[in-house]
Amino acid sequence: MSDPDRPLPRLAMLRAMTDRAVLDHVFVHGRTTRAELAATTGISKPTISESVRRLETAGALRATGTDQTGRRGRIATFYELAADAGRVVAAEVNQEGIRTVTTDLTGTVLATERHPPDGRPMTAAVWDAVTVAGRAGSGPVRATAISVANPVDPVTHEVVALPGSPFPEGTLRAGELGRDVLLDNDVNFSALAERREGAARAAKSFAYVYIGAGLGVSLYVGDQLVRGAHGLAGEIGYLDSSGSTLADTLAGQGFGRADAPSLDVVAILDTLDAAASGDAVAADRLRLLGTTLGRAVAAICTIVDPDLVLLGGPAGTRPGLVAEIRRTVGEVAPGPVRVEAGRVTDSAALRGALLSALDHGRDGLVRAVSEN
Repeated sequence: MSDPDRPLPRLAMLRAMTDRAVLDHVFVHGRTTRAELAATTGISKPTISESVRRLETAGALRATGTDQTGRRGRIATFYELAADAGRVVAAEVNQEGIRTVTTDLTGTVLATERHPPDGRPMTAAVWDAVTVAGRAGSGPVRATAISVANPVDPVTHEVVALPGSPFPEGTLRAGELGRDVLLDNDVNFSALAERREGAARAAKSFAYVYIGAGLGVSLYVGDQLVRGAHGLAGEIGYLDSSGSTLADTLAGQGFGRADAPSLDVVAILDTLDAAASGDAVAADRLRLLGTTLGRAVAAICTIVDPDLVLLGGPAGTRPGLVAEIRRTVGEVAPGPVRVEAGRVTDSAALRGALLSALDHGRDGLVRAVSEN
């Protein structure tokens, strides 16, 4: 026999939809009243009142006071997300170590941490870093998102080991780091940040090109991220360039590191600075760099035909390099393509990881309320 106290499936779905609408408003706007919720969502006041009561009983919302402005009529009670409704953790893992940020479900930052490389196995180092980050604030950690510099297999969620890569590889697996861990490539997370908050918000399709110690592309076609069967879509460092890979070609032009199989970001930035100051030799090197990268970007445009190409990473947003890549793409690509610098420049990968964690963490709170 069915449980008489359990709501019917359709009623349960409607309740969940109302609760989500209420929480979505609170996630964005913070403190609010039932009247504001009804006006914003278009849901009836009685239904909103029932949802607020349900969310308050479940510990998701809390009353924070009343309107004391002296206006005539009923006194409005303010509600906001409960302090212990939950938190999320985002982490970025690269050559410089591990950087974490912890926020509540509104996105308010509770703590940030930096952990330099210490020689330990990567899984242990990341586990410790996210564990420390998860201690900030109160309530359950509802989602953790980790950005890594290598591709991630979309099926196994394992970091894919690539030949000649200087980045942590083959040692991280989402399932071994705990429940609700989201593991993805840093370029994909950077593209997500640009899609949600940056220069790609209005683009129908776009390619995000990362230029730093490594090279990578994230493709959004029809608002869908193209990962590839093995998570290897966009690994342009391995493109053939006159008989060698693109990364090897750039290294041969003097932009590679002697102590690691990666690009020398300092050398690239020094070249860009010198070229901007009028150094003729640096200007020639910049043109060579921009032409080499621009041809690779043009090849992507020939295959995908995106509405927009965004350049990101430590070197990708610099005006001189953007101009040279734009010039080459304009000369080589078969159709017109906008080439612009990304706007999310303060660790776009970490920002994208946080946005993903917030999406999943908020979903987790809604599920917890429906199960209450």
